[in-house]
Amino acid sequence: MIKEPFEPIRIGYIDGAPKRVNERVVDSQWIQYLGEYAELVKIPPFQIYKLFGGTINNWLQQLPKSLQILSDRLDELCRKYRVRTLYMNLPFVIPYLLMARNYAGLDVGLLFITHSVGSEYWMKQWTAIAPFLTMRDVLLTSTETSKKALMQISDKYQIAKLIPLCISMPEQAASTISERNGKRLLSIGRIEDVKNIDILLETFALLLKEIPDLHLTIAGEFTGISEDQIQEYRQTLELITQRHKMENNISFVGAVVGEQKNTIFRKSDLLINLSTDPGETFGYNLIEAMMWELPVICSNWDGFQEIIESGVDGYLIDCNWDNECPVIDQQQIVHRCLFLLEKAVRIQSLANRSRENARRYDFQIIVPQIMSAVREAMVKKVEAQNDTAAMAMSSAIELKKIFHLENLNQMPFINESLAMVPSLDNTTPVHKWMPLVKPVIHHFAGRQQHAKL
Repeated sequence: MIKEPFEPIRIGYIDGAPKRVNERVVDSQWIQYLGEYAELVKIPPFQIYKLFGGTINNWLQQLPKSLQILSDRLDELCRKYRVRTLYMNLPFVIPYLLMARNYAGLDVGLLFITHSVGSEYWMKQWTAIAPFLTMRDVLLTSTETSKKALMQISDKYQIAKLIPLCISMPEQAASTISERNGKRLLSIGRIEDVKNIDILLETFALLLKEIPDLHLTIAGEFTGISEDQIQEYRQTLELITQRHKMENNISFVGAVVGEQKNTIFRKSDLLINLSTDPGETFGYNLIEAMMWELPVICSNWDGFQEIIESGVDGYLIDCNWDNECPVIDQQQIVHRCLFLLEKAVRIQSLANRSRENARRYDFQIIVPQIMSAVREAMVKKVEAQNDTAAMAMSSAIELKKIFHLENLNQMPFINESLAMVPSLDNTTPVHKWMPLVKPVIHHFAGRQQHAKL
């Protein structure tokens, strides 16, 4: 643990692992970095489930009387583990723990990250969280665009702290150890329709006409709202690959972690990320690429536009959202890629700046900011709120003083009680969801006019 001028804060965290590989990697690394500055206390996941008497659904059915029970159990848990701050990496319980904390006025603060804003799942979470968030909590948002999206939901999110995710810089620069040949492109992350891998494949087919020996590595796991959707998208990508006869130029390598992941970064020449995912907030693989001196070509979407300085350490591709769904400028992708791949010196120029700019995300810079925010929050008091149960049983439309209903009226859950909203199914197809969430995240899409070749 890095020595600080204060006594280390005890922070409880749930000793579990998210289902998705990319979320597990980010979460495990983040806990590791946090542990350098705080005394972390493991809490087994079953202890959290016990707070609800087994299942959240059973607890919900007994509202509002079950709120007192949850408050008592939460207080007992924090006393048992001697913690006053909980890092919550189980997002589906956050609204309910906040309700219970406020109901009894417990001296307990939650520390949690804005992993997403605009996805259907997270929009429900943020709607349920807003009325119960207090200065005792530390909500971290990685980008200004994400915080703006939260503010489009409720002004309660003004207290969110603008502190990005972080990395640990490798000691050796990629340029001194890699075997780059100027012909390897990389896409890494979840494989899903909102990530626009189909557009990437169509674009790659155009690039092959100019540079036939290019190779594209696609690393990541297939994800989606259902198994049917996952299989359908997998087949779509296979058909595109076969139609353009690109089987020998494309490798789907699955999810990669650890040294396998580092090796792929070291041997690649360009990272391409064309996501228009409504749940995108930061773009962790962008800063991973930058720390390995890997230039990035990515959509001008949400937090990407705050990480990449177009023309300096990569290029942002124009994203138009004038209609129901965002559209990426495919010709611009081809143009930028060819410009860089034609001359190695152009890639190297961006690569040099990439590593330099990645240093601002070093955990030794970021985590002390988080600890400062936690210390500030710990001196705040939470008064017992007599109307907590009534608010939990109310809908967003009934709490119009808290929410920006002009941005939420079209949401299918707008008339549901806040307590029930997080438990609702998330099955809306992306082409139907994007128009619904557009009033909240329309600013995610951007165009770049200043970047020069």
